[in-house]
Amino acid sequence: MDVRELLARYEARGDERDFEAAKPLFEQAIAEAEEASLLTGYGYLLESHGRNELRQAVGLYERAIELDPDNDKPHYHLIGARAGLREPERAVALYEHRLAAAPEAIREHRFLGHAYLTAHDYARAREIAEAGLAVAPDDAVLMAVQGEAKAGLGDTEGALGDWGRALELDPEDIGALYSSAFLLDREDRL
Repeated sequence: MDVRELLARYEARGDERDFEAAKPLFEQAIAEAEEASLLTGYGYLLESHGRNELRQAVGLYERAIELDPDNDKPHYHLIGARAGLREPERAVALYEHRLAAAPEAIREHRFLGHAYLTAHDYARAREIAEAGLAVAPDDAVLMAVQGEAKAGLGDTEGALGDWGRALELDPEDIGALYSSAFLLDREDRL
């Protein structure tokens, strides 16, 4: 079976053995003759494999949330994995539902804000962050979410101000510092 047949079979069935068989054949064929069709096929094989792996990760995160609902980490990973699968709307729907069920829960504002950020819906992320900050004005995570939303909306100074405040509130979490640096670098202001 040649690489193109293995790729088609892997795409149709998702059988890991087909991936393992196709990968070295693609690598060998590309080493012998770098052709656009081979590079495209190999890239698609890797992309498909990555999607399958992300789907497995989603299942693991969902199960981790069931087993330990108070652990925030699998929620954030689930949001990121859904974005990687180009399904950010599924995370948004999940966390909209969760926030509707617990409108005063700050962590639900955090999760939904992050979900909106991964969906590039910066206006909604900002609204959710603002609503959460109305309940907990000194929440560093929501302040950072608001900064990300403002950056996405083109409000550089507002974003930098929010990230600075997030760092004041939680100096141990340097994510806001990195966000500030990346934004300033993008704008050639470093």
